[in-house]
Amino acid sequence: MRKINQVKTFVIVAAIAAILGTIILTMVMDTSNIVSRTLNDGISIVQNVFVGIAHDVRNFGQSTFDLFGTHEENQRVRAQMYTNELANIRIARLEEELDDLRAAFEIDATLIDFERVLATTVGRDINNWYDFIIVNQGNSHGIEPGMAVVSVEGFLIGRVTEVGNTASRIHLMRPHNPDIRARVEICGLPGSQGTFHGYDAETDELVVRQVSLDVDIEVGARVITTGMGDVFPRGLLAGYVTRSEPAALSQTLFLENHVDYDNLRFVFIIKRSMPEPDMTPPDTAESETTEPEATEPEL
Repeated sequence: MRKINQVKTFVIVAAIAAILGTIILTMVMDTSNIVSRTLNDGISIVQNVFVGIAHDVRNFGQSTFDLFGTHEENQRVRAQMYTNELANIRIARLEEELDDLRAAFEIDATLIDFERVLATTVGRDINNWYDFIIVNQGNSHGIEPGMAVVSVEGFLIGRVTEVGNTASRIHLMRPHNPDIRARVEICGLPGSQGTFHGYDAETDELVVRQVSLDVDIEVGARVITTGMGDVFPRGLLAGYVTRSEPAALSQTLFLENHVDYDNLRFVFIIKRSMPEPDMTPPDTAESETTEPEATEPEL
């Protein structure tokens, strides 16, 4: 056992001495020496091997981490798909119940009934880029002045102002459009009605005024049309609340919507199913009456 240990010790000491001697020789000799070049090449090869292994290990670890992240993302997507499927089933059931109730009470149309007509932007005024667009749907397609217009994302963006046979002119809400005074409310929050009041160019936000001070408004709440007081049907999305400011007797809401007004290639014109109420006063002209001819009494 002692001989074996002595041999091991001798080998270790010899190896250390050889390494130290090689290092000293490399330091004192010219770098152009063949021994120095060979040693440098060997060290470079070893270094490249270890660097390659380190890169492979790091890439493997990153790939493994990404794989776990992808798995978690897939789980979230599947959960969201399941939730959406349940929501679609619930919507289908509610629509069936609504149809049954309409049939039972003989209701033809409600405030939430409307038809979407897809229109393509065919013209735009370069000097009033954010004011108007012209689309390829007109009177022959059932379009009438005053109809609401929404973006492909579902946000209310304007109103039809002029109608031709095959084209219509749409006044957008940006910049300020005084023609749009839609009644809106916070979705699912009773008593939160207000009046849509156009666009604030300084803050790039939509404005809703005359909302009760008693209503607690949360940032991110959805604001929709009420279907009351105008031709807009109920349920059109105006935007999401970003902030609110108190006024004298009410509060003002500021909204954002995710609409790219520079690229309005397609829009939807909303045809309301329920006709507007006719507030024309009835004809008050008195109907002509004829008096019976007088006859002499018989004697």
